[in-house]
Order: sequence, then structure tokens, then C-alpha cells
Amino acid sequence: MSEFEKLKIVTKYELLKQFRRRRFYGALVLTLLAVILIIALYKGLDIPGKLSPLISDSPELFALFVTSAGATIPIFAAVFFAGDSIASEFEHKTGYILFPNPVKRSTFVVGKYIACLTVTSLIVIFAYVTTVIALVGIYQQLPIEVFGSLALALVYANSVLGIAFLYSSALKGSMGATIATLLTIMLVFSVIEVSLIFANIDPWFMHGYAGDSIASVYGVPFAAAFGGGMPGGMEARNPDPTTSFFVMLGYFIVPFILSIWLTKRREML
Repeated sequence: MSEFEKLKIVTKYELLKQFRRRRFYGALVLTLLAVILIIALYKGLDIPGKLSPLISDSPELFALFVTSAGATIPIFAAVFFAGDSIASEFEHKTGYILFPNPVKRSTFVVGKYIACLTVTSLIVIFAYVTTVIALVGIYQQLPIEVFGSLALALVYANSVLGIAFLYSSALKGSMGATIATLLTIMLVFSVIEVSLIFANIDPWFMHGYAGDSIASVYGVPFAAAFGGGMPGGMEARNPDPTTSFFVMLGYFIVPFILSIWLTKRREML
């Protein structure tokens, strides 16, 4: 049997495991509720009128607000699907059963990654489908930028998966890997990004700033949309989607390669 055939088998069973978990269906429900709540807040609180007198309500602003506020969906979905992918095999000692099989550890990691990417992508796409339905229902329009935003959201989710796999392959426990990933993305990276902004340094290479490109594709200036400039006197500007795409890709490639290397070297204890 070729390594590709083995990869398909690993991916198949990992997908079955993910779809059997309640967390997948819980994530779908929470995603739906979150998007509905964001839409209700946007319309109920008259967000366009409160942001700035320079802008008015539009399908692009609505889509920007909903997809920006929902940018945490890829984080939580990817982290909770991938956080225990590698660590659980060492934590629960199932690696004693899996690793002696004639399948490379790298094949296990790649198969688990493909399964996690599939279920995470389904969550992200579900969020965007809900947004599209709301756009068509409320405005009878569908900005073409929504598809660009979706593509960047999927790349962003992919970068989160890479970081989650790195911690999952390096740490002993699934919970530790999950918490470490969340703290890194939502705290450590955020502190570094804010510090760079206060130092008047463009944080184009930071993970979170690149993730803002999910909203920047709509062409609504951040300064106008959010009523002012950025901290430290730095002019608010939209991240470049092309640059952000490659930055987020880098945040996936490097951690994922390291996760494969660590998994291959790691011993069962």
C-alpha cells in the first residue's frame, strides 16, 4: 500500500472521529447563534449611525461588520478541533497502538491536519453562508468582496491550525495545547501588535493584523468605519490582502513543519 493510500485511510478515520464528536455540531449551533446575534446588534443598535457621520449603511459595511465580529470563529473552531490532535495520542497512550503500524508519523500528522482543516472550513463556510443569506434578505444585494473575505478567512483558519498543531505536538496534554494556542493568538500576538503600533511600526507581519484583511477586502477605510485613527498617532489603514495572504500562509507553514518534526522525534512516555 502506498503512503498516499495510507494517508487517505488516516484522513477518513479522523474525519469520522470529528463528525462523531458533539463539539462539531455544537460549533455549528454556536456559529449560527453568534452570527444572528451580530446581525441583530448591527440592525438593532444602528451601528452605522454610531460609528461615524462620514459613512452610511451599505451591504459592504454590513458584511464588513459581521465578518469582522465573526473573525474569532476560525480561531475557536480550529483550536478546539486541532488542540488535541497530536497531544491526545501521547496523553492517552493511544500512540502505542498507532505508531507501531507501518504508517509514517508524518502521514498521521498530515491526515489529522486535513481532517481538522475540513471540519474547520465547514464551520467558516457555514458562517459566511448565513451572512450571505442575511445580505440577500436585507439588502437584496451580494457584494462580490464576500468571496474574497471567505478565502482569506479560510487561510486565517489554516494559520491557526498550524499554530495549534505545533503546540499539540510539543506539549504533553490536550488542554495545555489548547490553552497555549488561545493565549498565543489572543494575548501574546495582540500585545506585540499593540506595542508595535504605539511604537509607530506597521505590524504588517503580525498574525492578527494579517487577519484583519478578512474585513479590509470590502474597501471601507478602517479610520472612517471605526471613527478615528489608531493608537500612537499611527494612521489607520487597511491591511493589504495579498501581503496578508502570504503572512498567514507563513504562520501555517513554519509551525506545521515544526509540528511534523517534533512528532517524529517525540518519544512515548
